[in-house]
Amino acid sequence: MIRLKNEKWCIKISQIILAYFYGFLIIDLVNGFLLNAFNDQLPISLGQIVRGILTSILIFELVSTKITTKNNRHIFMLLFFAPVFIVLHCLRDGSFNMIPMGLIALLKPFFFLLLLNQVIVNRNYFKAHLNKIMLINLFVYSGSIILSYIFETGINAYSTYYDANKSFFYASNAIAVIGFTFTIYFTYQLKNKLNNLIYLILSIISLFIAGSMIVLIYPLFLLFFITYKLSKQFWYKTLATSLILITIILFLSGTLNSILFVDNALFLRYQDRALHSINFFDKHSTINITPLRWYSYVSGTRAIRANQGLNNIVDEPSALIIGYGNAMRSLKVGEDYAGKEGSEMDFIDIFLDYGLIGFLLIYFPILKIISNLIYKINTNMNAIIIYFIFIYSCLAGHVMTAPMGAALFALFLGLATDQHHLKNNYPIITNYQFK
Repeated sequence: MIRLKNEKWCIKISQIILAYFYGFLIIDLVNGFLLNAFNDQLPISLGQIVRGILTSILIFELVSTKITTKNNRHIFMLLFFAPVFIVLHCLRDGSFNMIPMGLIALLKPFFFLLLLNQVIVNRNYFKAHLNKIMLINLFVYSGSIILSYIFETGINAYSTYYDANKSFFYASNAIAVIGFTFTIYFTYQLKNKLNNLIYLILSIISLFIAGSMIVLIYPLFLLFFITYKLSKQFWYKTLATSLILITIILFLSGTLNSILFVDNALFLRYQDRALHSINFFDKHSTINITPLRWYSYVSGTRAIRANQGLNNIVDEPSALIIGYGNAMRSLKVGEDYAGKEGSEMDFIDIFLDYGLIGFLLIYFPILKIISNLIYKINTNMNAIIIYFIFIYSCLAGHVMTAPMGAALFALFLGLATDQHHLKNNYPIITNYQFK
């Protein structure tokens, strides 16, 4: 522990992180307002300052406790390898002035891992505060978006296609991830208290106002929830499954097309944007990685840039091991596609940034927890939220590489850690504190 002259107060690091979970959306809201007011000319943002300080505190705790287990060893290894990677990137590209950008970019996955570690170590503590965390952030999220829409302030997320107000949150994908996480969470909470319906409605309205197409998936999730989670009665599940099958057959036969698409105002709102993604480029045949070719129909240029990046990195053995480096990425991938950098698909971008070594160190705990959930065929609330965020991160990006969305991902991943596994391999340290 750290002792200061004034010993009348003490703060546990878990309490500091809890305060961050309560206020991370407020930080990003203020951060966005400042960026908008100064036309993105701030040398360093409020979010970078706050998360930089928290990262330093968490690193200090991890190093000073000197407790290394097989569950946090990847963080120590990344702490060693990451600076070496950045130096190697700069030596290769001859751009040492990019080191600060590389370090700032590295804070994002590093902060995520440290946050996840903190939740795992203090799992029961954060679990006890989960509902309050979700409620406070829902009010910040929905309140800021709805009020910005009413008073016509904030940022228009998709002005090319339709009016969509995301308040002063700068990350559109993170807004979608957080909003849909709220809808999943409060849909499950309906089983406990019906007044959670109010929170669910706030989530859906805010998600729609923000302009995210992910809101179109909610009816499918709701259908899953009503069918398999609302009742355990066999007759109910049989009846509900039969109705789903009938609906699918009617849809495939074209019977429901008019209702679902042609005459559906919700779908019409997103129609131009969806068609834009499908018809964005004419180089579909150049994608030689089959899964990316399938995904290219709805991904704009993401799939073609991912295909280019993966082909490039495989052809360079040194880059395959250490990556291109986040600050240097645009020199290799995406510079010919409207100034975009990387593929904007986290799973691929982290591989392009940090190579095979960095990718494995960053994704090790994520894949470990998710594989355990899949092995147990877990479909409880935590598991569904984790599946959704992980898939969204892999396909649409800006989750792992945008701390705003990564906060909830780290929280639910940590809460989903297997307790038997935790007791055997993860010493619980809850008394580390600043005094």
